[in-house]
Amino acid sequence: MAENTFVLKLSDGSDVMSGLEKIAKEKEINYGFIVGGCGKIKDFEIVSHSRNAGVDTFESKTEYELDAISGKIEMNRKNGLNVTVRVTISSTGFTAKVGQLVKGKASGALELEVKKVDLKKMIIA
Repeated sequence: MAENTFVLKLSDGSDVMSGLEKIAKEKEINYGFIVGGCGKIKDFEIVSHSRNAGVDTFESKTEYELDAISGKIEMNRKNGLNVTVRVTISSTGFTAKVGQLVKGKASGALELEVKKVDLKKMIIA
């Protein structure tokens, strides 16, 4: 595993957002990215843009396969820790859902890869 890259292993029923917040605090991640994941989620809510310029919310209690995940972990002075997670998920019908994860739980084992960024080594152009 690359330096400053951590794997968050969540067991069945574990809260995804709480798990990400916990690893950010434990590993002192002030700025980082969610770069990958493998597993399934359940009891989740995602929001996305709708076709008619609105916002759609999709909720499900059943499990969906995690096809892709990305996101950002950022500590700021005003609001504290901010975790943003974007997912692409699909069910047995192969209909993909895409959006920002508001809440969700691991279904079975779920692994998420988090990359810590050293802000001292960042180049701002």
